[in-house]
Amino acid sequence: MQKPLLALAACGLLLPAAQAQTERGAKLLGVSVGNLSYSRTKYSGSAFSAALHPTAAYFLADNLALGAGLNLSYGRQRSNGAQYYREFGYGLAPFVRYYLPGSSRHRVFGEVGADVGRTHYRGLDYRPVIGPGTWDYYTRSAGTFGYHGTLGYNFFLTPNAALEASAGYYRVAHDPIFNPRHVVDVRLGFSVLLPASGSN
Repeated sequence: MQKPLLALAACGLLLPAAQAQTERGAKLLGVSVGNLSYSRTKYSGSAFSAALHPTAAYFLADNLALGAGLNLSYGRQRSNGAQYYREFGYGLAPFVRYYLPGSSRHRVFGEVGADVGRTHYRGLDYRPVIGPGTWDYYTRSAGTFGYHGTLGYNFFLTPNAALEASAGYYRVAHDPIFNPRHVVDVRLGFSVLLPASGSN
């Protein structure tokens, strides 16, 4: 009988703490990984992509945070003997995040924001001409602008640290090289929430 009571008491100590981490004046630091993919086929080569997203935010009110993140991305595609393509992107993503009120270790949030960045491309393409074909290197650089809406989930391992998972819709509204893109991006990460000054 004592063990269940002790477990319940321990949970009771953790739950209010999880709520306190999203109160006014608290701070959020996090990092997540998204757009992670790898594919390989016998004839068409291989493709790899990954993105890293460090974030920081400040709670202007209980459960409501204003922040910004960095978007760092890398992609590569090889086609056997025909093409090579590589891109590197970076940018800034200001956002507003709202946590649904609650006092458990499971917290759900919604987020909206903008995405401003720049992407650099480098490729090697085989271009047949009259007579022998030639290999042609090309480099390009483009600014991008878009927006996103995301639903996410935090599981608090401790009162100050949480695992994070999110799925969002991202749209590149302006890209002078590619057509507008619509992307559903799933991200996994880790967050640290620092309590407001003077909080226990």
